[in-house]
Amino acid sequence: MELPANANPVIGWARYRRTMQLSLRELRPQLVTGRIFLLGPGVSSIEKTGASYGEDAPIKFVPQARMEPYATYWAGSGKHLVSMGSFSYTHSRLPLSTRVGRYTSIAKGVTVMGARHPHEWASTSPVFYNNKLMMDTFQRDLGVETVTRPFKSAPTPVVIGHDVWIGENVTLGHGISVGDGAVIASNAVVTRDVPPYAMVGGVPAKEIRQRFDTDTVEALQASAWWNYAPSALSALDVSNPAEFAIGVNQLIADRAIEPYQPEVLTGHDLAAVGVSAGTA
Repeated sequence: MELPANANPVIGWARYRRTMQLSLRELRPQLVTGRIFLLGPGVSSIEKTGASYGEDAPIKFVPQARMEPYATYWAGSGKHLVSMGSFSYTHSRLPLSTRVGRYTSIAKGVTVMGARHPHEWASTSPVFYNNKLMMDTFQRDLGVETVTRPFKSAPTPVVIGHDVWIGENVTLGHGISVGDGAVIASNAVVTRDVPPYAMVGGVPAKEIRQRFDTDTVEALQASAWWNYAPSALSALDVSNPAEFAIGVNQLIADRAIEPYQPEVLTGHDLAAVGVSAGTA
C-alpha cells in the first residue's frame, strides 16, 4: 500500500485536522464498491457493511485517507476511517491520522497518546504556549496580556507497517513508527519506534527478541511479500518463514507473480458523496 505522504513539510500534518463527517447511509454505496468492511452484529455480507452502526451513524475521515479493498474495521472502529491496506483489520478506533499497512492485525483497546507537553521546559503547563480559550478568557477578564512561546503540541501521526500484530490494550506514543512484521504484546506502552520483525512488550515497551533469525528477516523484507495478493502466495508454505521468503523471492525473480494493485478508496472519494448530496 502506498501510504499518504507528508509531501509538504511547511504544511506538515495540520491538513489532517480537516475532519469530514458523513452518515453511514450516505457512505455505504462507496464502501460496498470499495470492499471496505465495517463489521459487527448483523453484517453477513459486504452489502450490509456497517449494519450494526445505525444508518445515521456519523463516520469521520480526512480527505487524505486511503483505504484498500478488504480493509476491515470491527466493533465500531469504522467510525474513524483511518488509512488501511488490504487484508488488515482493527478492533480499535484509532486517530484519523493513523496509517496502517497491509496484512496487519490490531486488537481491542489500542490507543494513541495525546498531545505532547514540554517536559524539557520549567513547566509542562499549556498556559505558556497556548493562548486559546482558557488563557484568552483569563486575559480579557483581568485586562492583561501574557506572552506565549512556540511549542508544537499537536500529536503527529502513528505509522503502522505491514504484517504487524498489536495485542490488546496497547498504548502507542504519538509519532512513532511500527516496522513491518513487528509484534507488540498486550498491555505494552510503546514510546519509541519499533524495528521491523521485533517483538516488544512491557512498560515502557522493550524488545523481547526478533521474530526470526537475521537471514530470514532480511529475506522477508527483500521479498516485500505484502505487495502481493494471498492468491499469489497461497501455494507457499507460510508456516516455514525461511522457505516462504525464498519462495516469494523466486517467484519475483521468475516474474511469475504480479504486484497486487487494487483501486484505492480515498477520503476525497468519500467527500465527493457529501458534495453531490449537499451535506459536506
